[in-house]
Amino acid sequence: MKKILMSMRTTEAQNYTEKRNSIAYEYINFFESLGFIIYLIPNNSTNIKSYFDEKIDLLVLSGGNNVSPNLYNGKNNIDDIYIERDSTEETLVHLSLENNIPIIGICRGFHFLNIYFGGNLSHNIVNHVNKEHFLESNLVIIDKQVTNSFHNHGIKINDLASQFESIAKSKDEIIEAFIFREKKILGMQWHPERQSKIFDKKIIIKFLEGTL
Repeated sequence: MKKILMSMRTTEAQNYTEKRNSIAYEYINFFESLGFIIYLIPNNSTNIKSYFDEKIDLLVLSGGNNVSPNLYNGKNNIDDIYIERDSTEETLVHLSLENNIPIIGICRGFHFLNIYFGGNLSHNIVNHVNKEHFLESNLVIIDKQVTNSFHNHGIKINDLASQFESIAKSKDEIIEAFIFREKKILGMQWHPERQSKIFDKKIIIKFLEGTL
């Protein structure tokens, strides 16, 4: 089976001080259904490079938390920021690029990849929190699909890193997916693991095959 590295979100205990690495069950279910063995990468690891000692087939940057506004032209009053996660994902992306490993970014991971490559992020996106909407795309497998939405940060057309090509957007011109074919990078604003529709799996399979 193919092996996948997956980043995790940072959470905190409610009644006492304790940071935790966590991942939603849906991520595991979704990517195992695609035939992957999953290695979860903790945000407090000091041995990230050692995960690359064996053959890795994919890196997934998962959702949850916000990217620090210090990494882009963002507002300073954003909460749910953990510098250690930003640092961990920066290292994961760097090592994956160095080893020619494909990368998929989901929600926050989508945001982080855009920022890593010099793009920006817009705040307070309206009509995208807990709402479904249609996707507009030149790709048949994506166009007119209905997808979920859970974010109030987003990537507008002018925010997109120059290396990326938009492959899906919402009706109000918010980018919903991008690709960087040369480096084999795919970003998805929505959560495929929460809906697990057939087109989600097709997108990822075609991306990994190089036919998206």
